[in-house]
Amino acid sequence: MDRRIEATDDGDVAVELPQEEHALLRSLPDQLRPVLSGERDVADARARLFPDPYGDPSFDAEFREMTGASLEEEHLAALDAFAETLEGGEVRRRTWRTVLDEDAALAWLSATNDARLVLASAVGIRHESDWEVEPSDPATAALHYLGWVQEALLGALSGSGRA
Repeated sequence: MDRRIEATDDGDVAVELPQEEHALLRSLPDQLRPVLSGERDVADARARLFPDPYGDPSFDAEFREMTGASLEEEHLAALDAFAETLEGGEVRRRTWRTVLDEDAALAWLSATNDARLVLASAVGIRHESDWEVEPSDPATAALHYLGWVQEALLGALSGSGRA
């Protein structure tokens, strides 16, 4: 099975994933968009996606007033960029390949982070102590997988090697 996310010589990020993993990632935008846009909340995931920055109701309200919908718009723009990259690339021998520039790789980081927060909320993970060490169901396996994607992207972006 070909699975790699690594830096290229010119500073981009090469991604090679089995088609099944590509399909999983392609399913995320349609699942995340309603949560990010406020149309739906999954187990209070929006509170994790857009936490109160100060913990003081008056300061938090002022912050929300100043930022308006810009935080949601940033998350949605990253999700759209992520989705766009997943529509490109090529498939050879059941492996999907693409190359991400830095902006696209950062969009992937944002989208996979949002997906992990929503999924963790949905399965009841609120604290580190709630986390299962071994994946015992598809949702936990997806959390582990998305964590690997994030770690590999960060490694490629920082130039610290191959994943």
